[in-house]
Amino acid sequence: MFISIIIFNLNKFFPINKKINLEKRIPFECGFNPKFILPFPILFFFSFFQIRLLFSIFDIEITLSIPIIFYLKYINFYYMLNTILLFIFIILFTLIIE
Repeated sequence: MFISIIIFNLNKFFPINKKINLEKRIPFECGFNPKFILPFPILFFFSFFQIRLLFSIFDIEITLSIPIIFYLKYINFYYMLNTILLFIFIILFTLIIE
């Protein structure tokens, strides 16, 4: 860790002066060119937020369903069936939203 701190600080004292390419500061999103260029490189598109939200929902469903596998022999059949159907319903609902 000490070596990485030294290298990080050396980089501040001996910077490499390169020509700044403004095209690299613009986000490249699935091949679509942005309609406008702002002075700062932060652009927010709602479609990418929706995709991130969709993946988060699927990730939470998987995280919640893994412990059920370990407790299958201890859980009542109807409780397990209701839980699995609930997860399937949530997955289908998020698929419809997409």
